[in-house]
Amino acid sequence: MRLRELRRRSGLTQNEIAAKLNVSGQTILNWENGIYEPKINQLIELANLFNVSIDYLVERTANDKAIDGVCEHLSRIKKEAFLEFVKRELEKE
Repeated sequence: MRLRELRRRSGLTQNEIAAKLNVSGQTILNWENGIYEPKINQLIELANLFNVSIDYLVERTANDKAIDGVCEHLSRIKKEAFLEFVKRELEKE
C-alpha cells in the first residue's frame, strides 16, 4: 500500500493521520508495514484524505497487461517513425 509514500509526501505524521481517522498511531504503523490492512471505510477515508483513488492507494494495477502490451508494441517501432507520427498528430490540432 502506498500509505507511507502518501503520508510522507503530504508532510503528515502517523499520529496526525491516526487522529483524522480516529485510530491509533500504532494502527497506521501496522498498515504501513503490512501487518494489518485497513477496512474498506478506512480505505475510503484515506483515499479522500490524500485525494487519490482506492486503486492507487492499494497499488491496484488492473491494466498492467494492457500497458505491457502497448509498451511492447511501441518498443518495436523505430524512434524516428514514432516521432514523425507524433509530429503529424500535433499538427492536426
